Amino acid sequence: MIDCREAVRRMWAYLEESLEAKHFQEFETHLDTCQRCCGELEFNQRMRQMVAERETPPPMPADLRSRLEELLATGPDAPEAKA
Repeated sequence: MIDCREAVRRMWAYLEESLEAKHFQEFETHLDTCQRCCGELEFNQRMRQMVAERETPPPMPADLRSRLEELLATGPDAPEAKA
């Protein structure tokens, strides 16, 4: 049986219906015994539903956009990106 860490790792693939049959069954078996992961799954299902129902994505705050652009420009190996 898989643990919670593995269940969370597989959750998005489960939601996208892209798990192999064995992994799918292991995930569902875990859900049969784990209330915490059932709650995580329910939250993620609801979040996916809410995102899908939105007509347009919410605007990204300018400061977040500039920080992301800076991070993408410097790359993961730059010293300032590791801080």
